[in-house]
Amino acid sequence: MSAVRRFSEAYGGFVSDHPYVMVGVVALIYLVAAYGNTLIQNVSMNQKDMLPGDDPAVKSLNAMQDELGGTESALFVLELDPTQTGSNEVKDIRDPRVLEYADILTQKAQKLDDAVSASSAADMIRREDRLSRSDNTINSLLSQNPQSTMYVSPDYSMTLVRIQLTDSINEDRLNRQLTGIVEETPKPPGIKAQVSGSVIVGSSIKAQIAPDMAKTGTYSLIGVIILVLITFGLSVRHSFTSLLAIILGSVWSFGLMGLMGMNITSQTSAGLSMILGIGIDFGIQVVNRFRIEARRMKVRQAMIETIDTVLVPMSTTTLAALIGFRAMSLGELTMLADLATMMSFGVLCCMAAALTVVPVALVIGEKYFGQFRWGFAYTLIKGKTIFGGKI
Repeated sequence: MSAVRRFSEAYGGFVSDHPYVMVGVVALIYLVAAYGNTLIQNVSMNQKDMLPGDDPAVKSLNAMQDELGGTESALFVLELDPTQTGSNEVKDIRDPRVLEYADILTQKAQKLDDAVSASSAADMIRREDRLSRSDNTINSLLSQNPQSTMYVSPDYSMTLVRIQLTDSINEDRLNRQLTGIVEETPKPPGIKAQVSGSVIVGSSIKAQIAPDMAKTGTYSLIGVIILVLITFGLSVRHSFTSLLAIILGSVWSFGLMGLMGMNITSQTSAGLSMILGIGIDFGIQVVNRFRIEARRMKVRQAMIETIDTVLVPMSTTTLAALIGFRAMSLGELTMLADLATMMSFGVLCCMAAALTVVPVALVIGEKYFGQFRWGFAYTLIKGKTIFGGKI
């Protein structure tokens, strides 16, 4: 007798004889995984995070940050508002009112914890700690200073307030603070102001990760549900049983990620949909095989034969997937390694769920609910579903 057969008889027999013990074990694993899920955070990933720490460019960037401070920046973008027309509206971004407004924003930004410095075109027209209010003087000073192109657009429709930031940035807090400064500071008529910069974009991307994962995950799950319903002839019980592999498998995989200190980024947010698409195969294999075996033998022996039949193919599929995913981590891009780790956890946990949760659900369903034939469509004579399956 082979080792696989001995394992199948021992494990399949235990699941059949003690299903509620297995339910308790699965519930305990679920609770631990649920706690791990609470530890996962949605974070943004900058370009430095995409490369390994020993990359020459990253080393140079880290050295520059150590010597000169942070390299991240944020912006106040002030531009003419074409929707506002009137005699008092600003027509040129070099208007003294605009530069005074920019100077107020600069001073407020400098007081933030995440800011190293802030500068604007107003610094170029400051004389004896006062801003010039003469149009001719302002135009002359800006045209004579080559650095003015860093702050004022060539058509004089936009000006910037540049904020240099520290290395340890709280992106969400900074976004709220800068937005608050814009909202609380009165601006000249005919001007619109907004916050921008790579850090602000990163904060916005991070805020979209959870809704996007929920949307793509929902669409993927709906597609998988339709697929398994067709596969099992509209049998709700067997369809739902196969879905347990990806439902609990996803919870377990994300719980494992949380316990290991991993987070979700925009680059890895699509991993959930891929886990659902790959993992459902495990559930379908176990359920479909059990249905075949249960037609000709009792529940206990049917479960033993099911485990014995699917264990090697599922293990081979999982191993092949793991080899492919781990190959992704051999490159230099860190984000691919993170996605590979996430997918590896997902495949492993879906297989584990298919060999634990799904067999338990099949045994309990067959022992206690197998006599009920609930379906979407019946033939009134035989009481079976049109597709021949039973619920």
